[in-house]
Amino acid sequence: MIANADRVRKWCDETEERTMFADGLDDAVIGITRDLSTGAYRVVYDIHRVVNILMNDQGMTHDEALEHIEVNIAGAHLGPMTPVWSFLPMVED
Repeated sequence: MIANADRVRKWCDETEERTMFADGLDDAVIGITRDLSTGAYRVVYDIHRVVNILMNDQGMTHDEALEHIEVNIAGAHLGPMTPVWSFLPMVED
């Protein structure tokens, strides 16, 4: 089965569209979206998966990973192709 990040890269190659990926977070890619105000395609990442990657690969605690994401990853604006950081809220049943 082709990984989501590889699928997005292949689509970009086939359509000659450009976008931006976050280094080391391919396993957190859940798709791609188009910003209708700019026309830019933006890779969508799952925050919960990013947290798990940072905890497993860099030995961060859950709180450290969340802070790192807020300060160093999701808080960075790198132009119209800046990735989108998404999450599914945790709620009680």
